[in-house]
Amino acid sequence: MRKSIQFFLTLVLIFAWCNIFAQENVNSAGKIPSMKLERVHTIVNLPENPASIAYGWSSINLTTLSMPIPAGTPFTNLAPWTAPVFASSMIKGGNGTYYMTEVGPPAALYIFNPAGGAVTFHVNITGLQGADQPNGIAYNAANGMYYLAAGSLSPVSDNIYTVDVNTGVATLVGGTGTAGLQIDLGITQAGVCYSYDLVNNNGYTINLSTGAATLLGPLGYDPNYGQGMSIDNETGVVYLSAFNNGTVTGQLRTMNTTTGNTTLITDWGFDQIAPFALDTQYGPPCPIGAASNPNPPNGATGLPLTGNVATWTNGSGTVSVEVWFGPAGNVTKVYDGTAITQLALPNLNYATTYYWYIVCKDATCGTQGPTWSFTTVQDPNLVIETIDIYPQNLNYWTGTCNSTTKTQVSLVNAIEFEVGWMAFNTSAIVNDPSTTITSIVFNGYLYANNWPYWSITPMGSVNPITGAAADIYNQVANNYAQGTAYSFNQESGTMTTGWIQRDLAEGGAYTALKNALSQGWFAIGFVDWDFSTSFYVEFQGWQEANKPYLTVTYSYVIPVELTSFTASANYGEVNLHWITATETNNQGFEVQRSNGSEFQTIAFIEGAGTTTESNIYTYSDKSVEVGKYSYRLKQVDFDGTFEYSNVVDVDVPAPAEFALDQNYPNPFNPSTTIAFRLAVDSKVSLKVFDILGQEVATLLNSNFVAGGHSVTFDASALNSGVYLYRLEASGVDGSNNIAVKKMILTK
Repeated sequence: MRKSIQFFLTLVLIFAWCNIFAQENVNSAGKIPSMKLERVHTIVNLPENPASIAYGWSSINLTTLSMPIPAGTPFTNLAPWTAPVFASSMIKGGNGTYYMTEVGPPAALYIFNPAGGAVTFHVNITGLQGADQPNGIAYNAANGMYYLAAGSLSPVSDNIYTVDVNTGVATLVGGTGTAGLQIDLGITQAGVCYSYDLVNNNGYTINLSTGAATLLGPLGYDPNYGQGMSIDNETGVVYLSAFNNGTVTGQLRTMNTTTGNTTLITDWGFDQIAPFALDTQYGPPCPIGAASNPNPPNGATGLPLTGNVATWTNGSGTVSVEVWFGPAGNVTKVYDGTAITQLALPNLNYATTYYWYIVCKDATCGTQGPTWSFTTVQDPNLVIETIDIYPQNLNYWTGTCNSTTKTQVSLVNAIEFEVGWMAFNTSAIVNDPSTTITSIVFNGYLYANNWPYWSITPMGSVNPITGAAADIYNQVANNYAQGTAYSFNQESGTMTTGWIQRDLAEGGAYTALKNALSQGWFAIGFVDWDFSTSFYVEFQGWQEANKPYLTVTYSYVIPVELTSFTASANYGEVNLHWITATETNNQGFEVQRSNGSEFQTIAFIEGAGTTTESNIYTYSDKSVEVGKYSYRLKQVDFDGTFEYSNVVDVDVPAPAEFALDQNYPNPFNPSTTIAFRLAVDSKVSLKVFDILGQEVATLLNSNFVAGGHSVTFDASALNSGVYLYRLEASGVDGSNNIAVKKMILTK
C-alpha cells in the first residue's frame, strides 16, 4: 500500500511539472506560476541608449522597482504593493503621470509615483467588450490619446481601444485580426504603434484608426504570461520586459521594428516585470545632464544616524535642482531651488535603506538622475535569538496527509485541497518574560503550482499526539475561530531561492503569540486553496535522528538598562542618583515622589536617546519636609512607551539648625527660588526690600513645620537692581532666628 501511495504521488508530481512547463500548449496573460528557481541577473548585450531609468512591478517580490537602462540591472526595490488580481502594463503619459493597468475584475487604472514607488487607485476601466482584459497601455504623443490592448484567451478576442485616463471609459477601435493576444503596445513620437502577441509569438504594427495588425515577423523567443513594452523616444529603441517560456525566466529584450525579431539584453532569472515603463521624454530631449558621483556612494552600508551630508556633481547646464530623499515608499522632495551640490540629511533610523536622486533643471526642462541608496547601521542594542523547536514525533501528520523520509529532510505530500498538520511542543522556548517577539520565521522548501496558505495554531497544554486526527483538526479549527491562530498567504511572504520564509511579525500581536507558544503545544498546518495538484514541504535543518524542526527567532532591542538608582537625604533635601549602562530611544525620566499616597511627578530629566555608553544622572529635591518618602523613575521612550524603575525609600530628618539659602538663579529675570530650613516648627515671615530698605514684597507670613521649604519670587513688576530678602522664624521652642541675603534682578 505504501509503494502504491508513493507511486501515485510521483505521478501527480510529474503531471504538475509537465503542466507547468508545457506552455507551448497553455498560454496565459497573467502571473507566472510560483516556481522557485534561482534568480541570476545576466547581461548579454548592451545597446547604446541615453535613457537612464525604467520602472516596473515584480509579481514575485510584490514590490515596485527601478532599474538603469539600457543595462536593466540591478533592481532597486522602491515600495511594497500587492495588486488586487494582476498588474499588466504601465506607461508614462504625456502629463508625466505613470498609469498602470490592473486586469481585474474590475479592470482599473492605478497611478505609480516614481518618487518612492507608491501605487494608488485612480479609476475603474469601463466599456471593454465581453471578457476583454487590459493587457497593455500606451500613449500617442502625436494626438495626445491613450490606447489599450485588451482581449482574452477564453473566448479568444484581441482588440484595440482608446481610453480616457481621467474617466476610465474605453472605446473600441477594432480587432487586430491576428487570432492571438496582443500583450502590450508601444507608440513612437511619430504615432507608429508596435505590439506583440503571446499566441503566435510575433511582432506587429497596429493601425490606430482601425485596430488592424500588420505582421513584422517572429519574436525569436516563446513569450507567455504578463509582459511589458516601452519605447525610448530619444533613440526609438523598443524594449520588452519579457517572460521567456522556454527559459522560464524574466528578460529585458529589444525588438527590431522592421523584422519583429528580439535581442536579449539581460536575463533577470525567475522574476516577472509586466508593468514596465521608461522614464522617456516626449518632444525634444532635455539638454541638461544627469547628476553623478553620489556620496554616500550608491549601495553604501553602515552609515551613522546623524551627521550625514549628501554630495553629488550636477549635470552640464544645471541651473536649479530638486533633491528627493526618503525610505522606500516615502521618497519626497526635500529641496527645490538654485543649484547646490550638497545637502545635510536629517536624523535617520537604524537598519533602514534610504533612496535619493537629483533632478537637474534649467528654465524649460529637467533630467532626473539615477536613484541611489544607502543603508544605516544596525541598532547596536538589537539582540536576535534563534531557537530550534523540534516536533515530538518524527513525521507526525494528521488528516489525509502521508509522509515518507528522504535524506536529511522530511517530505510531506498533501493531495488536492487537503490539509496537513504537524504538532510541536514549545513549552520551554522562552523563559525571560522581559523579551518581546518581533520575528518568528518558518523555513521550508516548497514545490507547488501555487503557494499554499499556512497557519500556526496554539493549543495550550493539550497534547495533540495522544488524540485522534479528527479531534486535532476540530481543536485547530476551534482555536482558529477564536482568533488565536496566525494564518498567512505564503505568496506575500519573503521568498528565497527554493526556500520559503515567513515572518509572523506581519501578523502583529507579538505578546499574545509569545504567550501562546510558551504555553505548550501548537500545530502548524498547510492548505493549498488554489490548485488541486500536489505540493511538498521540506523542513530546513535536522537532528541526528533526521527530525525536522521549526526555527523561531526572537529579536528585541535592549531597553534602558539601569545599573543603580539610589536616594540620600539631607536636611530638607533628597539627592537622587542613577546610572544607565545602555539606552535605546530614551526621551528621558520622570522623577516621581510619594509620601505614602499616590506618586506625583516632580521633575523631568532628559535622556541620552540611544547609546551604548554609561550615563550618570542626578536630581536634588529641595522642597521636602521632615518625614518618609518614596521615589521612582518613569523612563519614557520617544514613541510614548514607558517603564518604571524600582522604588527607593528615604527618611528626611529635621535640619540641625535654621538656615537661609542663596536664591537660585542669581542674578535672575524675572523669577527666582528662595529655599530655607527650619530645625523646629516655626512662624515664618519672608519679605523683600530694595537697597534703600523699603519693603517691596511679602512672600510668606504663616506657620511651617520643621524641614526644608522653598518659595518662588516673581519680580516682573520691579526694576533691575539689587534687592534684599529677610527671613524671620519664631520657633515653638522659643527660639527666634533672622537671616538676610542679597539678590540681583537683571532685565
